[in-house]
Amino acid sequence: MRILVINHRDMKNPRAGGLEELVQQTAKYWVAWGHHVDLLCAGYAGAPREETIDGIHVIRGPNEYVFNWWAPFKARALGPRQYDVILEYISKVPCFVPVFIRSTPTAVMIPHLFGKTAFAELPWLMAAYAYALEQPIPWVYRQCLFWALSKTTAEDLVGRGIPRERIEVIYPGFNEDLLKADPQVEKTESPSLIYIGRLKRYKRVDLIISATAKLRTQFPDIHLFIVGTGDYEKELRHQVASLGAEKSVEFCGFVSEARKKELMQMAWIGAQTSTIEGWGLGVIEAAACGTPTVASDSPGLRESVRDGETGTLVPHGDVEALQNKIACLLADTTLRETMGTEARAWARQFSWKEMAHHSLQFLERATGKSK
Repeated sequence: MRILVINHRDMKNPRAGGLEELVQQTAKYWVAWGHHVDLLCAGYAGAPREETIDGIHVIRGPNEYVFNWWAPFKARALGPRQYDVILEYISKVPCFVPVFIRSTPTAVMIPHLFGKTAFAELPWLMAAYAYALEQPIPWVYRQCLFWALSKTTAEDLVGRGIPRERIEVIYPGFNEDLLKADPQVEKTESPSLIYIGRLKRYKRVDLIISATAKLRTQFPDIHLFIVGTGDYEKELRHQVASLGAEKSVEFCGFVSEARKKELMQMAWIGAQTSTIEGWGLGVIEAAACGTPTVASDSPGLRESVRDGETGTLVPHGDVEALQNKIACLLADTTLRETMGTEARAWARQFSWKEMAHHSLQFLERATGKSK
């Protein structure tokens, strides 16, 4: 097949995250299996307009703030009839490809939609813009098949009026090298937590920092590793300073895959408290390292964490509950190790290759040519 992929960012974008890794890993396998993949994405400072990455032909346009208006016109200029299918990732705001292109079937991938939670993350005007653009999705894409990253996303789409039979849940994979435990890496001597992900307001890393500060009474040497970068880092650093928790919280920034693996193996517990997630890649990565996670009972996370088995869920926004659940796991070595073993077994069920295989079948169905 000839596949045109549309996503706001590519893997080399400085602001790339878990979704961009998913896009790259998926397309990389498709190319290896003999398919042609072009990727339309936004440009950024210093990036070439076109390049080939892992066999994927990357075509960059203007910055991501106007990308959704540029992409459908660029797709038309490329000659959509040369493609068997167009896969649009709606990770920020939609490009409304079916409005502009009717000669080629369009399939849609949605990690999650923000809905009104956009107003907690963005300035009011930008949030209103994003919220408004989400409303026509059920109508504009009514003829499309939808790939949802989790059952909770699928339920949200059904609630918005998209027929359930047009939605398929395909879980993502992760770097399976994380499953290969390094016997030379030991858990930290003192209690430790790790957060992995972008530092965005809706990720609510502030809840983890607040819980960590409170836990110092019971665990004076507790240490929180915050792995990742983002535009909310400044506010989080101010929070840490206001709590006098500088010695307990370490901002690790962007780290190599090797260092990330080491930190996840070292930490006693993972922590994830997003308002909403498509799935929870950080949870599965920690699980692969044998580290259970305490997470908010919020969309996406409630699926990536098996409550009471691979970690624990707490009511979102409840710092006291978060603190208590973390304290319980830190104090109970047997429970923590049992959950770690279960977490590693849980992570083994997911792989990029399997995701690529199922998503390719999804695209074949979208073309109407599946066997």
